[in-house]
Amino acid sequence: MSTRISKFLSLVLRHQPASFGITLDSAGWTSVDALLAACAKHDVRFTRAELLEVVATSDKQRFAVSPDGSQIRANQGHTVAVELELATAVPPAVLYHGTVDRFVEGIRTHGLLKGQRHHVHLTADLETAKKVGGRRGKPVILEVRAAEMVAAGMSFSISQNGVWLIEHVPPAYIAFPEHERSNSHVGGGGSRGSKVKIAQQTLEACEAGFYTNAAGARIELAAAIEAASTGTELYELDEVTFEPPMAATTTSITVTSESTIEAMIRIAREPAGHLACLNFASARNPGGGFLGGAQAQEESLARSSALYPCQLTQTNHYERNRHQKSLLYLDLALWSPRVPFFRDDDGGWLAVPVLASVITCAAPNAGALGRGTTVAELEAVLARRARFVLAIAHQHRVETLVLGAWGAGVFRNDPVMVARIWKALLTGEFANAFARVVFAVIGTSETSANHRAFARAFA
Repeated sequence: MSTRISKFLSLVLRHQPASFGITLDSAGWTSVDALLAACAKHDVRFTRAELLEVVATSDKQRFAVSPDGSQIRANQGHTVAVELELATAVPPAVLYHGTVDRFVEGIRTHGLLKGQRHHVHLTADLETAKKVGGRRGKPVILEVRAAEMVAAGMSFSISQNGVWLIEHVPPAYIAFPEHERSNSHVGGGGSRGSKVKIAQQTLEACEAGFYTNAAGARIELAAAIEAASTGTELYELDEVTFEPPMAATTTSITVTSESTIEAMIRIAREPAGHLACLNFASARNPGGGFLGGAQAQEESLARSSALYPCQLTQTNHYERNRHQKSLLYLDLALWSPRVPFFRDDDGGWLAVPVLASVITCAAPNAGALGRGTTVAELEAVLARRARFVLAIAHQHRVETLVLGAWGAGVFRNDPVMVARIWKALLTGEFANAFARVVFAVIGTSETSANHRAFARAFA
């Protein structure tokens, strides 16, 4: 009975009040007595007590009753003209929208549209999005980068039952699901759901400005995050120059069987000087898919550190890449100084943070380029951008630099080519520019083509 009442209320209070002789005021309210009488006339009979029970027990709190019990309205989802008088509110960094596969291509083109409703409906809860999408088939979950939308001047409101509302979500702010990324070059285990939880906890720690380590000690983060975020800057290729090193430095180059996170935690225990790493970045989405539990090198870095808040200060980097079609991407990079890393690959809290600068730069997406790009063109882009990365690191006087099989994972660049490019630069123009370079590549020469290519190049 309660489900039948709930569906009938949605019809009357959201979509067709006039068909049942009901008048809604400008904010969507109507008299409870009038509603009960109208329902009875259409052979849907229930008592005031049953009505109030449906309102109170609705799993999504679809309806609201006024404090004096005399008025009722739907909380959101109207297709008739009402003004719910909802105050603007600041949403979480990421919201979710559940849909099904047949609508995805249209959303890629037009974004999320309100259609006949007053607003697009979003949720902060991943499970709720799955339930909503599952009503029409196998759910597809879209991540909406709400923090970027707010930074761009767009306003959200929140309904009484916790649904986030906005008139339109442009496609540039939507992270569409990708095929599961290969984890052959990244550490950490666990399910996608556990990675989502770790990511959420990491953002909570960043927002709070501290975390509690395994020993129960409170570790402050706020000052380090503020310094890293305010110091994050966008570089274009022609803004960076390289000057040969003045000191007679002899670079130590090693290839190790570890993730970037593992390498930095290990190196931080030793005298390392200014430590930095290359983030194998998504060109279009800050943090890649880390908020949805994806697993690749960038996602591992974002789950373990304050990198994502730094990236959000430079949304122009991502917008420019989204608004051009080539999957070679643009010659752009972000420099984030001394980002605090405070979790390991498996989500464990570090006793103390590791401070490491991060160069965020995307390799070309070779696996999706098709036949229009030659191998020579691809190699030229990789070489140009690798030189760009090293020039940025040298300009900021990085002493220990953690690199890896950049672009040889989900972007499917040839690891032999990538290794050859790094070797030519580090033994040529950038010879002895750094005290130490570590290529952190998961696996061994027997188990990983990526590791084998780098081990051979730098043997």
